[in-house]
Amino acid sequence: MARTINVAVHAARRDEILDAAQRLILLNGYERLTVQDILDNLQMSKGAFYHYFDSKPTVIEALTTRLVGDSERALAPIVENPQMGAVKKLQAFFGEIVRWKSQRQNLFVAMLPVWYAPDNLAFRLLVDRESVKRLAPLLSAIIRQGVDEGQFATAHPDQAGTIIFAIVQALQDAMAERLLGAGNQSPGVKEMVNTHGAHMEAIERYLGVPVGTLNRVDAQTVKSWIAALSDSNAAAGR
Repeated sequence: MARTINVAVHAARRDEILDAAQRLILLNGYERLTVQDILDNLQMSKGAFYHYFDSKPTVIEALTTRLVGDSERALAPIVENPQMGAVKKLQAFFGEIVRWKSQRQNLFVAMLPVWYAPDNLAFRLLVDRESVKRLAPLLSAIIRQGVDEGQFATAHPDQAGTIIFAIVQALQDAMAERLLGAGNQSPGVKEMVNTHGAHMEAIERYLGVPVGTLNRVDAQTVKSWIAALSDSNAAAGR
């Protein structure tokens, strides 16, 4: 007789494992995290753990996918707000991305070396595809509204979300590269501010809105990310 799985209980236990992994990454860094650490934290047997995940990398993959889902849930109310015009929605959309990531800054900087490790290219591509699948339709909905309102100039609003999100992903990669490639030297704050501004300007020009419509990251925000990464590296012994 086939075993019956309680879906709600299974999902809750799976989330407990991901929560434990997240706590331990924040405490000790990804490199020091082991499956045994998770087992000890939850007082779970190996057999129970392997019922949900088969390795440490699959835990990180699931944790990352959960973060993408969390970001989708944070952004969707902006898109669905009937009181907001498209330009305000687009500004709020990018503002929420910055706010949402800043709230999870320590986790993101702890995960950056994992996401951008040379041997994790396939994993990063998988995450990028998941992000596009979930978030690009939200952007397309805003762009369609903006075209209807006469605010955005594109003949292809249904494809616009994917195109804009490709720019956003290129921005994320560029900023991560500058943070992680600095070695023992602090990355240039001005260069990172300009990098963000250049990508925002590309989105503005694509949509035909005035340059400066979208907010730019400031030097203080960049410095906070640099400091957080430095603290994370020190905690992890890098």
